[in-house]
Amino acid sequence: MNYLLLSTNDKGGAGIALLKTIEFLREKGHNAKLIVLNKYSSSNASVGLFDNNKTFGKWMILLHQAYAKIKKLLVIGRPKEKYNFFNIGLNRISARKVLSLFGEKPDIIAVGWVTDFITPKTVYEMQLLTSAKVMYIMADDAHITGGCHYPWDCKGFQSNCYPCPALKARNKAASRTLLTNKKYITPEMMISGTTCDSNRARKSILFKNCVIVPSVTIRQNPFHFTKKEGRDRFGISSSDFVILCGAASIKSERKGFYLLIDSLSILKNKIKDVGNITIIVAGGECGEFPKGYNVLSVGNLSFEDLFRAYGASDLFVCPSLEDSGPMMINYGIMGYIPVVAFEMGVALDVIVHKKNGYIAKWGDVNDFADGIKYCIENHFDRNDLKIFNDQLQVRLNDERSRLKYLGLI
Repeated sequence: MNYLLLSTNDKGGAGIALLKTIEFLREKGHNAKLIVLNKYSSSNASVGLFDNNKTFGKWMILLHQAYAKIKKLLVIGRPKEKYNFFNIGLNRISARKVLSLFGEKPDIIAVGWVTDFITPKTVYEMQLLTSAKVMYIMADDAHITGGCHYPWDCKGFQSNCYPCPALKARNKAASRTLLTNKKYITPEMMISGTTCDSNRARKSILFKNCVIVPSVTIRQNPFHFTKKEGRDRFGISSSDFVILCGAASIKSERKGFYLLIDSLSILKNKIKDVGNITIIVAGGECGEFPKGYNVLSVGNLSFEDLFRAYGASDLFVCPSLEDSGPMMINYGIMGYIPVVAFEMGVALDVIVHKKNGYIAKWGDVNDFADGIKYCIENHFDRNDLKIFNDQLQVRLNDERSRLKYLGLI
């Protein structure tokens, strides 16, 4: 089976997840490649239009990124941060060029996170040239909208994306993108994502007549460290209860860290003492956490040290409000520690309430605090979670996987 997967990058949460998919399929004997605009990894499973591992490629990536920023500034101005509006339908490659990079006639064309790389028009042209099945994979909600990363409570993507709350009055960039894409999304095409994202796709003007494939694939963590190994690395007492949180963009509103901080303030009134609670914050600036907790801001960790942090922890908390993942929830589940999250993204598929974590009502800081309290007071044995989560992994990967749906496993 020839499987062609498209992504803007092969790094970051979405890029790494898509690259892992390709490496998994290659292990299974399929001819699978990830075609990217910007190649950062050293994996031979990924082929880039521009290769950051080479001097010329580095300069081309920088030039393209500068061009994209200027183009967006001219088209949409400065959009509201909340919506992360950045998809204006830039296309950097032709259908024939993609196929030449792949080197074969694909049976399946999968479209991941492709902002600033390729548009539905070019994907449609590839389908005409090859008669391949086309599946869009939701690494965010940009496939189903007129350009925003996530629509929040806006329902414009269900009709014409105008007026767009992310843009200035009378700016029709979102509507133009949405209605242009509608010409090239056909009923036989498929779209796949978490339960949360699939429910949105069913309402989108672009995909409501397409095949919707709810799908979550939980992958094993690449590293497993004992609690002692993790705590020795970060200098944390063996007697502390350790909470891990983090994101690549902590300041982003959709990541909800301001709600986590509010929840931790509430938690102080719900339990007797927080002096033996250490909070590891991985990522950028962590903000002003409530006094009383031991807060350890570790910045951007190496991949290996990230899993040492999971090993050191008793609980992972994810305050994201809008997310198709995040992958950090997956890492927590397969690191065999409980996870507290709002009812969004992958959480609805991989957290079984009060069995391997806690699902809090969307945006409810009191319920989120209750979730943390529940996980502190109810001891989750790591061996028990290993049995439970491994069974969950088998069930999800068997019953819900888009790869099985496509006949690839």
